[in-house]
Amino acid sequence: MKQGKRSTVRRLMAGSAVFLLMLAGCAGNQVAADAPASSVGEKAVVVVSVTHDAETGRRAKAGFVLDRDSKIHSTRVLRSIEEVLGVPKGSDFDDVHGRVYVLDVEPGTHTVSSWFTITGMSRLEPRTEPPALTFDVRAGEVVYIGNLNLNHVAGRSLIGVKAVAGAVPEVRDRAAIDIPLAEKRVASIKGRVATRLLPLGDWTASPGPRKGAVE
Repeated sequence: MKQGKRSTVRRLMAGSAVFLLMLAGCAGNQVAADAPASSVGEKAVVVVSVTHDAETGRRAKAGFVLDRDSKIHSTRVLRSIEEVLGVPKGSDFDDVHGRVYVLDVEPGTHTVSSWFTITGMSRLEPRTEPPALTFDVRAGEVVYIGNLNLNHVAGRSLIGVKAVAGAVPEVRDRAAIDIPLAEKRVASIKGRVATRLLPLGDWTASPGPRKGAVE
């Protein structure tokens, strides 16, 4: 992975207002497994998966933020590893760590706003904000927008311990894997998922320091 793509900054968790916001945030309403087809037909539903590389394992937890700057929609944080009462859930996949989400959203325009990863007692985030990834969904639609994946870059801490030195976010098409998992989880969306992918490939930030970023 090229050094120039590691557009990240490491900060301590303690005292970070943004981290506290991330901690408090959640995926929001998800479509219930037993939701009837008539109920789903009245919703706007988004299917998306969030993953990180298998090599990093549980040493890091990737997250993607939806609608952070929206004045209409609630902010949601989607994580590659979810926890219940502090206990990590297992992965939905064998090849990577991650989860498939079936989200109940308000109809309209939404954005994937940013990303982060938590590792040890610190976190990584973009030095500069990446361009927002925008998508639309209408009432009655079930839309698959792709896989949000974070590739961690290995490094070592000041004392020589293995650590995450950087991360590169990307959008991938894993419809062949993600959609069947989503349909298995929520049977009423089976055969109704339309694929409208976000722009595929590396999701990198524009050059220049982010306001308030620590160099």
